[in-house]
Amino acid sequence: MIETERGRKLVAIAAELADKFGERAGKHERAGTFPYENYDDLRVSGFHTAGIPAELGGMGATMGEIVRAMARLGEGCGSTSLVVSMHVAQLGRAIELGNWPQPQLLEVINGVVEKGYLLNNAASEPAMGSPSRGGLPTTRADELPGGGWRINGRKTFTTGSPVLHYITVTTAVYRLGAEKPEVGNFLLTSDTPGLSIKPTWDSLMMRLTASHDLILDNIEVEPEAYLGPNSKSSPEQAACNAAWALPIAGIYFGIGRAAAKYANRYANERKPNSLSGSIAELPHVQEKAGRMELALLSAENSLFATADLVDAGIPQVSPVKLQALVGAAKNLATNKAIEAVDMALRIVGAAGMMNESPLQRYYRDSRAGLNNPPMDDASLAMLGKLTLGLLEQPTFTSQA
Repeated sequence: MIETERGRKLVAIAAELADKFGERAGKHERAGTFPYENYDDLRVSGFHTAGIPAELGGMGATMGEIVRAMARLGEGCGSTSLVVSMHVAQLGRAIELGNWPQPQLLEVINGVVEKGYLLNNAASEPAMGSPSRGGLPTTRADELPGGGWRINGRKTFTTGSPVLHYITVTTAVYRLGAEKPEVGNFLLTSDTPGLSIKPTWDSLMMRLTASHDLILDNIEVEPEAYLGPNSKSSPEQAACNAAWALPIAGIYFGIGRAAAKYANRYANERKPNSLSGSIAELPHVQEKAGRMELALLSAENSLFATADLVDAGIPQVSPVKLQALVGAAKNLATNKAIEAVDMALRIVGAAGMMNESPLQRYYRDSRAGLNNPPMDDASLAMLGKLTLGLLEQPTFTSQA
């Protein structure tokens, strides 16, 4: 990747935000409070507009720039970074895929740029689980005889719920006279009558995401709230959709990198009276530090190289291989972050699991990546099929 002034600026903003977020994370976790001030800082910085084209008022960053910035942001507060990365990814998909009606898309973009509004999708449900595994939503939208829709249902894992203004909701859509429902998405706002948040989030990991349940009780909306059905994607569209998993993967790599920085600093500063110097001089600590860095290097090289391939236009040239590479990069980013945090804890020892140490938060938060799609089994299966020649042959070579 050729560095640009825009990319350097975005990473610098991420670094400044990450330092602030990291200082607050422990305090909020212990108090059980939500870090609203993080989002105030986010809006002031403009970071939430990273993926919006410059001509529409955003930063116009590329995928490579966004993923590198998200990795740095992830070093601060993993929970806040996850909310931000999901917002950027959902908005990026809507802009690039062009599958939203233009008036609604421009309304959301304007709200993000002018008012600092944030967006996320509510898709998971108690009965269905993750939509990435398939299944018909139990949340339903019924077409009304006079026009418009009535929506009822309950969504789980609404990440960032206290600060979202726009929420896209995936539902089973029952049209008048249709024999079978279709699955589609509605654009709602947090102040929609009948929409409420039930505080259910009580997780060991990502405690500050406030991923509460979304309750939809006889909500009535106008026809234009319906963004349309989920139609079968072309290979190029599927590759574009998959690519927006990279910013989310980036924050998990960032958590692993934060753990390594902490452990390295601790090793150089820790000087027990049994040694003449620091524990960094011990061979077994050096080996663990090497293993920690090796894990992160493998994740970093795959993650950033794949993001750069997206910018190079590979989704259009070889979309199936790009999807496989995204799955591989996400797999490495999450699993190698977990490995790095484990090595960091082995270096620091029991002190790393004390509440005042950020390592215990990195340990918990790093594991959340296993639950974000693409899941490990799906990504490995696709990579295996590609390697075995069961999918399209690659039309380019890559070091990713």
